Amino acid sequence: MADFDFSKIEPYGATEVPAAINRVAKSPLFARLVKTMNPSVDVGAFASLMECITTCDELQYMVMRPLVFQIVKRSMTSFTYSGLEHLEKDKSYLFVSNHRDITLDASLLDVVLLNNGFSTPEIGFGNNLMQNEFMVDLFRLNKMFTIIRDGTRRDFYNNSVFLSHYISHVLHEKKSSVWIAQRNGRTKDGDDRTDQGLLKMFSMAGSGDFEADFMAMNIVPVAISYELEPCDTMKAIASYTSLTGIYYKSPHEDVLSILSGISQQKGNVHIHLCEPLTAEEIKHCASYNKNERFSAMAHLMDQRIHQGYKLHATNYIAADLLASSARFEEHYTTEQMERFIDYVKNASYKGPSMAAESKLMELFLSMYAKPVENKLTADDR
Repeated sequence: MADFDFSKIEPYGATEVPAAINRVAKSPLFARLVKTMNPSVDVGAFASLMECITTCDELQYMVMRPLVFQIVKRSMTSFTYSGLEHLEKDKSYLFVSNHRDITLDASLLDVVLLNNGFSTPEIGFGNNLMQNEFMVDLFRLNKMFTIIRDGTRRDFYNNSVFLSHYISHVLHEKKSSVWIAQRNGRTKDGDDRTDQGLLKMFSMAGSGDFEADFMAMNIVPVAISYELEPCDTMKAIASYTSLTGIYYKSPHEDVLSILSGISQQKGNVHIHLCEPLTAEEIKHCASYNKNERFSAMAHLMDQRIHQGYKLHATNYIAADLLASSARFEEHYTTEQMERFIDYVKNASYKGPSMAAESKLMELFLSMYAKPVENKLTADDR
């Protein structure tokens, strides 16, 4: 690890926290973000509270935890979780999660862990989110490390090696856990799939012994599900644009997605911490050849996440609407169906033609329906 300088990407250390806190508290963006999370808060008093904070852990417990509680209170019907029995408090884990909301997926897991006496993980976020000094400070104060995604193919390889060594450093030297999304970017079509490239990246810092290296990571797949998908309309439009051409993000799209994800109504939300990958399962994956072993592990993780995904009435309704059937009618009421149909009509984007609107509606519903198909397939294996 001596050959790698992680100072530019890792969370702030104790000596860096006070100055970063001061910069964040004085930023106009701070007031906007806090008001979005809790409109009734006194921003001045909140900023004063932050001045007493000296570590990232204190910030998460004293500031972010109450703010996330307010998001839950204001935008969720319920927030539940399961699977904590799979974790031990003296172990470090590599949490590999499906990704539906830019900030809430990991923030909600942090709250679950904090409330149950566990340490929170360091969180991987793409450098595309580091758009200004405020965002850099806020993320690094929240135990987030930067994943560098731009550059040439050679840069991509070098950054992957660097990231692999950093994750290994956190797990084995810092003795801390790590949260990372199962693939680059949020799932926009409802189909949660683990990128094999991510698994290959994990192994770059290892000894070359596939079985031993992956066992040492203590990988825990995580499934998060929202009854009402954060930024669902924006995701459907992005999927539609990708079908008809190349999709380009607007300069401030990620920030808008963060704010929308925080404020949008999300209904019932659930996080499931899946059973860690076992020695027997990893040994089975290792029995394949070099490329197929990563494919086998990706399928294993996908099966865990699909099985752990909590399906909501909206998922079953969307599946039936797409198929013009009543196959899943036992999972929802007539009132729930009528409410979701109204929601879809209000959320749908007005396209340039009837054909475009029809396709957008199909993509919107597919986003909700795909987890049903995935869970049924996973349960049949």
